[in-house]
Amino acid sequence: MATGRQPISGLRAVKRDFSSSSIPPASQDSAVGDSDPTTIPWTPTPPRQTLTGISQRMKDIQDALNDNISSSQQAIVTSQMARSGGGSQKRPSNMDDSSVNPPAKRRQLPASWAEPEISIMKTSSRTFGSARSANTTTLRVAAATTSKAGSKPGKVVLSAEQTHILNLAKEGKSLFYTGSAALKRKYSRTQDAVAVTASTGIAACNIGGVTVHSFAGIGLGKDNVDALVTRIRKNKKASARWLRTEVLIIDEVSMVEGELFDKLYRIGSMMRKKSTPFGGIQVIVTGDFFQLPPVNKSGKVNFAFEAEMWKHTIKDNTFKLTKVFRQRDQEFVDMLNEMRYGQLSQRSIERFKSLDREIEYEDGVAAAELFPLRQDVDRANATRMQSLDTQVQTYTATDGGTLHDDQQREKMLNNFMVPRALSLKVGAQVMLIKNLDETLVNGSVGKIIKFADAADPEALYDPSDKKTSGTHSKPISSAKPSSKNGKEAKLTGQLMPVVDFLLPGGGMRRHMVMSESFKVELPNGEVQVSRTQLPLILAWAMSIHKSQGQTLERVKVDLAKVFEKGQAYVALSRATTLDGLEVKHFDAKKVLAHPTVVAWNQTLTTVDA
Repeated sequence: MATGRQPISGLRAVKRDFSSSSIPPASQDSAVGDSDPTTIPWTPTPPRQTLTGISQRMKDIQDALNDNISSSQQAIVTSQMARSGGGSQKRPSNMDDSSVNPPAKRRQLPASWAEPEISIMKTSSRTFGSARSANTTTLRVAAATTSKAGSKPGKVVLSAEQTHILNLAKEGKSLFYTGSAALKRKYSRTQDAVAVTASTGIAACNIGGVTVHSFAGIGLGKDNVDALVTRIRKNKKASARWLRTEVLIIDEVSMVEGELFDKLYRIGSMMRKKSTPFGGIQVIVTGDFFQLPPVNKSGKVNFAFEAEMWKHTIKDNTFKLTKVFRQRDQEFVDMLNEMRYGQLSQRSIERFKSLDREIEYEDGVAAAELFPLRQDVDRANATRMQSLDTQVQTYTATDGGTLHDDQQREKMLNNFMVPRALSLKVGAQVMLIKNLDETLVNGSVGKIIKFADAADPEALYDPSDKKTSGTHSKPISSAKPSSKNGKEAKLTGQLMPVVDFLLPGGGMRRHMVMSESFKVELPNGEVQVSRTQLPLILAWAMSIHKSQGQTLERVKVDLAKVFEKGQAYVALSRATTLDGLEVKHFDAKKVLAHPTVVAWNQTLTTVDA
């Protein structure tokens, strides 16, 4: 098992150093690591300080650069229950033993995790895919995380491809890259010199940035360039952002229309009174154009790379990264690559068809079913909720922020994955949509076992649960309810959901979920909109659109319902393994790639390892 956090797609792992520097940014050379140029410091989550917002991020990064970071220590309670007959946690109800291909090799857990007694181990970064023994059920229970000063941060090892991209970025070059990668960048610049943005609100939340529309101050961006510049100049904060920004990062650029890219190019030149692309701002864009295309009411798709000014901005710095991190099974990787280009081999078609099965999971956590339409998602979740004969608990969000444009504010709030009103029941399947610590992360799925008072010291005890450490006198977790920022939760007496979360590689962890803050935050720390709500959504079903960027252990997709190019690829590539994937009505004709994207992709440069 790897001990370091694996890189993930897009810029979700971006960490920035906004400390002051008088060195000219474009020519500045900074080392990525102290000794190894392919490693960079990584700060474990959650942050242990009580700072918030931009101050918190600056403190985390500064600590990482100084090797002055606290490490976590986590108690892992392990219990094994031998069962007669042997059997894995999940069992397909109608699987044929003569499968097309043998199952993938299992990755073994460290020996200490298979011991029946309690063991203490140092918390490591998140890893996926460790398999349990076929004839045991292991329950991993995490106790309170505590800080221990003096330990060095973990190291994220960059591939040769990623190192090449990083070096170009450090040289001040505008560029585009696509593929499964995490670009961690180290800038010695003022805090609002680097603007981290994304095409959608969901993607912006995932990387701790804002939408590109919010950064630019252009509202919906439908007016012509002159009108948009006039609007920006009336907005002192938006004007200041354009003048101070040295680096503009745009994630999920695949959903940015070419017309909008051209407008941003010209706005930058006009606002900064320079004829250079974007007025001299370094532009770094990333995304996968094989995924969902830009939303256009006219139905005609105009990709960002088709923009008139794309070539002037990015020039020849367009790169295709080939290293895949989400999927470890090479067979699955090869199948997804064929699907990406819309060119499936007969072998892959037969293998996908073999996944038309019902998988029953003994822990009761079902696969998340992905739908192309939101109404289908709402209908599926509502049906499952109604089938539960338990009392409803409803949680209403608190919204805030400095944005006063009602239309834009409402649109940004609607882009949050977390709803304004969240209704839950005991037995409901839910997904965590915010990283809480090293094991409870965005995408973790579990079931609500009860609602409890946060002030109750025995809130996490369950004497009737025999899946604990073997003694009913010990709680599943001894930690007091807390939020991501490390502050002890306010004990208000309100009933909060207690969830048994499925852990990567097997086992469960019980946790009382408290409210978290979701923000759209500008580079200078100003919070445009915020929503405080439980970081949960119902997870029997979710939309393909909202799943983009997620990593799911268990996925179910009915391809009879997809209709857009890229939908099948996005849905099936959310899964980490073939073992956790159910595919209904597989039809190779539904696997479509946009021919314009296929042709353009052939022109991209592959970095030599």
